[in-house]
Amino acid sequence: MNAIKRLMSALFAIIFRSRDAQSRDVHDKVQLWEGGPYWATTNIGAEKPSDSGFYFWWGDTIGYKRENDAWVASDGSSSNFAFGSAVTPTYKKNLDALQGEGWVTADGILAPEHDVAHVKWGGGWRLPTKEELSDLTKNCDWAWGTLNGMNGYTICGRGAYASSSIFLPAAGGGRRSSAEESGERGRYWSSSTKSSNTYGWHITFDQGRPLLSERDRFNGHTIRPVLG
Repeated sequence: MNAIKRLMSALFAIIFRSRDAQSRDVHDKVQLWEGGPYWATTNIGAEKPSDSGFYFWWGDTIGYKRENDAWVASDGSSSNFAFGSAVTPTYKKNLDALQGEGWVTADGILAPEHDVAHVKWGGGWRLPTKEELSDLTKNCDWAWGTLNGMNGYTICGRGAYASSSIFLPAAGGGRRSSAEESGERGRYWSSSTKSSNTYGWHITFDQGRPLLSERDRFNGHTIRPVLG
């Protein structure tokens, strides 16, 4: 009887350890300034910091990767995708329409069910807001360089956070069936929309300084999630 109890106890311990391991966040993250969010060290769909990962239209939760000069859906639902207005339900909708259909919250940011970082990574992961991307340019030092053969920016914190950094690859973007500017320019979506009926906010950069600007929501951009 005691042997059975010990066996059952050991089995329960294995089950609970397995559940605990599954519940722990497996994505590396760093904080770059006091009070700021934690930034993931990789893009969504990337295995390494220098990898581009998947590309998304604004509000997309599937993501697309480049294979054999074509866009392939990360879930296998499409093997010849083209970024464009016809396949982007968030396009041509103003803030009121987006809120009415549940795409965005009252604050004008993507709702959790349309935030791919939350959908794919779970927990508190989400897209950065426009303000957080702006803070990334103000609170950190940016240095253009190459990591594993990919151009991009190493972004370092300051002061007590000087040892913390992330690398944003210049992954380019997707437009219709083409991939553009890989290795030359980075384009990363925020969760924030403009009140007009076409644009989402994103950060873009080349070897010049990073810039916050609006972009048509049907363009394919990469995403670097934040936590907290």
